[in-house]
Amino acid sequence: MVLISRIFFILFFLFGMTGVAVFAADKPVQVSSREMDSTFALQKREKALAVREEAVTKREKEMTALQKEVDAKLEEVNLLQKDIETKLAEIKQVQDASFKSLIKVYSSMKASKLAPLLNQMSDEDVAHILRALKTDQVAQLIPKIEGEKAVSVSRLLGRF
Repeated sequence: MVLISRIFFILFFLFGMTGVAVFAADKPVQVSSREMDSTFALQKREKALAVREEAVTKREKEMTALQKEVDAKLEEVNLLQKDIETKLAEIKQVQDASFKSLIKVYSSMKASKLAPLLNQMSDEDVAHILRALKTDQVAQLIPKIEGEKAVSVSRLLGRF
């Protein structure tokens, strides 16, 4: 496109405003107004195309910048997710250690002392605790737990 533009410029320079070119042989060349109009129309199109190309280039740069920003945010989210997973694992580890400690305490208690405590807990918590205790201790505890709660907890223990 630039080459065509230069050719038209040279032609325009040679022909001038009169439409007549002067060559070495002093032979005049006639250029019609239609040809001149075509030349100007092509130049106008070329300028419009250059503007569009510039706009496309600008948009491509903007898209590239936005993509880099999105990639950076995604990386940040991934790092945060890994951090959260690590912290959750640490919390679970502490909770597991606390639960194991609590089970040791409950295991050392007599069924007559532990049953009133279990009666005050939710059925799900009681089932969770009973799953961690030894079978013979659970067998001693169930009869000492209040009737309705014992039935409900037994049903929960039957599920996994």
